[in-house]
Amino acid sequence: MRILSPEADAAPVFAAFEAADDDLLRQAPPIRSVAAARFYVEHVAPNGWAIEHGGEFAGIVLATNRSSDHRSAWMSYWVSPRHRGLGLAAWALAAASDLLFADDFFRLELGARVNNPASVKTAERAGYLHEGISRAELEYDGVRHDVVRMARLATDPKPRLESRQP
Repeated sequence: MRILSPEADAAPVFAAFEAADDDLLRQAPPIRSVAAARFYVEHVAPNGWAIEHGGEFAGIVLATNRSSDHRSAWMSYWVSPRHRGLGLAAWALAAASDLLFADDFFRLELGARVNNPASVKTAERAGYLHEGISRAELEYDGVRHDVVRMARLATDPKPRLESRQP
């Protein structure tokens, strides 16, 4: 995992969205060119890390809505379809969370659709605890979706993941 770079990551982000499934396409604004991917990395995802596997770009972990007053941030993540199922997102989310806690953040939050159990499991593996359900929070294609609200505090136990990337 490393800090996102517009120069290094625009083309791989575009390639991930070219091969994307519906779940990934809902995670970010439409990315239909390298220029759009560069804009995404520079302006939508400036506080993020690139997830790599075997020297290849595999996805992103973001920390947005950062509040220095409350020492909190909103976390999100996505992994390209070809890199799913390897534990990369959980490992990267846990590692990014640890970096933020070391930088004096205290509370990190996220949400995952109830009908996306893989994303919920990823957050659980990264040490995030359930706090409740936001009913009908998201709408895709005219269908409302409930969202599992989760958080990890600096005082929570560290997850039991390998200390290095899978």
